[in-house]
Amino acid sequence: MKRRNLLLTSAGLVGIAGCTGLGGEDEDTPSASATPTDTATSRPTDSPTATGSEDATDTETETATDEETETEDEGPGYKSNHWHGRLFLEVDGELVDFNQPKYFLDNIEDEDAVYFHFHEGTDEHGPNEWSNEKQIVTFERALNLLPGISYEQSNGNHAVTYEGTTYDGGRSGTAVSIHEGAERIDPTTYEVKHNDNFWVQATGGDAQRNVSPAHDGADLGTLVFDINNHRVDFSRDKYLGEEGGTEAFHFHDDGNANLWYKEGSVTLAEALNGLTDVSYEQSNGNHVVEYKSENHPPHSRRFDGGRPEHEITIRQRSRDIDPTSYEPAAGDIIWIYVHSTVVPDNEH
Repeated sequence: MKRRNLLLTSAGLVGIAGCTGLGGEDEDTPSASATPTDTATSRPTDSPTATGSEDATDTETETATDEETETEDEGPGYKSNHWHGRLFLEVDGELVDFNQPKYFLDNIEDEDAVYFHFHEGTDEHGPNEWSNEKQIVTFERALNLLPGISYEQSNGNHAVTYEGTTYDGGRSGTAVSIHEGAERIDPTTYEVKHNDNFWVQATGGDAQRNVSPAHDGADLGTLVFDINNHRVDFSRDKYLGEEGGTEAFHFHDDGNANLWYKEGSVTLAEALNGLTDVSYEQSNGNHVVEYKSENHPPHSRRFDGGRPEHEITIRQRSRDIDPTSYEPAAGDIIWIYVHSTVVPDNEH
């Protein structure tokens, strides 16, 4: 298969939208009827039953150092330990790239940024991994501590501002949804906890990407595959060659490491099994993922979600999905997260 170079960039964002956009009937898009407005329709979990669930706060092997502690000397809300989790902020179909210097704690003058921030260095922290120190904060305050990002409620609706543009869920044509894991939350009252996974989606119109005429009609979406702090790079040559994927599901040398092209009917399980050095199956109702990498030998192994040392989450945005029956659609953002206590960088 001949791969074409496509220029797909957007300042501060990781491009992911599908050809047909994210408007219309995206089930993860909120509706103006909720209070606060959260037009994301609650969807049932249809993923296999696994001992490792992102809704669980800690693994069996996690120590008490991640538990909240307060001291009278520091006042109410103080905690002595360092919490971590993940934040995905989607704006008009594109993910904000938090691996930028302006989001790093060392570059922010506001001293309160220590309460919610990001760090430089993917060896110690994952690309979407937030840090919370010293103070328990609501998710509203956490968002307001990030440069160029703010949150408020307007007439009972979510209102998210990103780089000067406000997405008010009460306006016609605008949708905002906010989840921790698969559950909708109210940021004004929800307190950030260790291992929380937040998904914020703000849409003000159709998010559409131009496609090379050679791939006209292809569905485009994003696949984010994390093993602890390690994110799989699908821009590597082994994923771009003729053997790197299938005609139905593959990647191109287009400047976006996570952008997939779908040109046929295929389930997510079939798509994963068509990729080089990646495989998926189910065992006793649990996700099982195998990954091989010469560049990251410690991460190369079989991960069984039925074992206590592995937790596997597979979602389309904030919805848990079953790869054996779920077929990727245009504009999907699929997140595969493997947390393992037996491979490096597992402390978060």
